Amino acid sequence: MKKNIYKHLLPVFLFAFVLSSCDNYLDVQPKGVQVLETVEDYDEWLNSDELQKSLPYALNYLADNIDDEDISNPTESTLERLYTWEYQFSEDITTTPLLWADYYYNIYYFNTVIEGVDGATEGTEEEKASLKAEALLGRAFNYIYLVNLYGKVYDENTANEDPAVPFVTSNDLNTPTPSRGTVQEIYNHIIADLTIAITNLPADNSNNRFRGSVAAAYSLLARTYLYMGDYTKAAQNAQLALDNGPNEILDYSAMADANEIPHLIKRSDIIYARMNKSQYTFSIYPDTIFLQSFDITDLRLNFHYKNLDDYSFSTRARTMYYSYAYTGGSNYVHANWGTTVAEMRLIIAEAAARANNLTKACDELDLVRKCRFPTASYAKYESSIKEDVLQKVLAERTFEFAFNGLRWFDMRRLDAEGRMTAVKRFDGEGSLMSTLSPGSAKYTLQIPIQVLYFNPDWPQNPLN
Repeated sequence: MKKNIYKHLLPVFLFAFVLSSCDNYLDVQPKGVQVLETVEDYDEWLNSDELQKSLPYALNYLADNIDDEDISNPTESTLERLYTWEYQFSEDITTTPLLWADYYYNIYYFNTVIEGVDGATEGTEEEKASLKAEALLGRAFNYIYLVNLYGKVYDENTANEDPAVPFVTSNDLNTPTPSRGTVQEIYNHIIADLTIAITNLPADNSNNRFRGSVAAAYSLLARTYLYMGDYTKAAQNAQLALDNGPNEILDYSAMADANEIPHLIKRSDIIYARMNKSQYTFSIYPDTIFLQSFDITDLRLNFHYKNLDDYSFSTRARTMYYSYAYTGGSNYVHANWGTTVAEMRLIIAEAAARANNLTKACDELDLVRKCRFPTASYAKYESSIKEDVLQKVLAERTFEFAFNGLRWFDMRRLDAEGRMTAVKRFDGEGSLMSTLSPGSAKYTLQIPIQVLYFNPDWPQNPLN
């Protein structure tokens, strides 16, 4: 029998498996662990730090805008293997698989609500429906990552055959793992979960951006359709997100520095807030070519990067990006890994550029860029050349979403269009260590061997 998706991956859940023969986590009451019984219990479950800070910062190591001058040659750690796009990030089958386990860990949390909240006590049916809708939203959010890590880029001609990941709906630790669904099936599940969620989600999450809302569901549908290459639906849902939720972009030009950026929980430009797991410690050295692509008057450089020197960015591992801006005391300004108003505007801009509606594309682009440059020196970008406008929008995505886990997914879809050049990794001595070539099979990650060990009949993704 196939072993379940959670066992072997999520040690935190195994206490239930060890302490009880019961099949369902909610049937166990180990000492010191809260059992979910009331609607309030489930509501607190969705407020968990485990969900708010749930995304693996390691995802950035796949991207082309990061540099690691201290890398071992040959590689030694899982992060170094990830950084050089090795087929497996660890050969030790006893280790927790990088990336894969993070997302299924989160899915367990959301499935717990979906499976159990209807039987909760002390709440109304409307409250239960709302909490279930939030859990459907959260589950879909995590599957967007999984299908874009372990399935090929969406192609309507092959999506029904291309293997992706198992779609897990149970929180029972003994439930056998489903087979790998196809790319099409996973996208269908994502869209279905979000569509169902919209009918019962709260209209407003301004008191806590980490919680779900109608706008959050539309924003994730916009991201989903973008990755599917359906730009019309991506733009439609991005606009619906703006129409039903926040619709302003945080204006850096009106701020003295990053200290004035509000906390994510109530930020006016956040649609759906999420943080990475290493939020307080994560820092990264950007690639010098990426840094040199910035306009030096771009306020994002001053707000989120340190050691700018003369802005030439000629020295590796000198300028550092921080995933937060420290504001003194215990107050931190966090980078958002969820969806934002700026992301929706750039999705609309990209869709317009691809449809050759260049005026619309430039207007949407302007709504973002004018909030990222000093007013006195800012000039709106305009062009009548379709490819130039599209490239400007795509470049803006690299600046706006530099290290919040999205760049790898843009690289994948752009590579499928023949728009990616070779990406190379060098050690501290300048020796070439690895190359990610255009069209490489490495744009689709291998299923971790730790997972295949328990599911040997699953097909592995091709190596070339």
